[in-house]
Amino acid sequence: MNKLEFDQVVSLTHFLEKYTQQMMDAGKDKVITFSSEDKNTWDTFFETLINPGILQDGMAFHTPCNDTKVGIGSDGACYREEFLQLLMQCYKYLYLALSSGEIFLKHKNWYTSDGKETS
Repeated sequence: MNKLEFDQVVSLTHFLEKYTQQMMDAGKDKVITFSSEDKNTWDTFFETLINPGILQDGMAFHTPCNDTKVGIGSDGACYREEFLQLLMQCYKYLYLALSSGEIFLKHKNWYTSDGKETS
């Protein structure tokens, strides 16, 4: 883990949270696709976080798969369960980073428990 990677995961988390209500409203069996503008943003997240395996996509099927259309995948389309699994992977990453003591930083009013930060 490093600060750049951490910041990218925070940004991805915010990006996904923007779609959370839409995913919940869509129901279990409907595929949702990111808007064309957001698809470009997703492509960047996919190349920097998913494809290299920093975050696992495809966990809704109990098999991480970071280079295909399983999960949200490179096509930017998914079912609700796939979306929620990736959002959970983001939260898990952030929890581990902040609770491990490995990363001590301030990020948009987020602090670790002891309040240390890096410059």
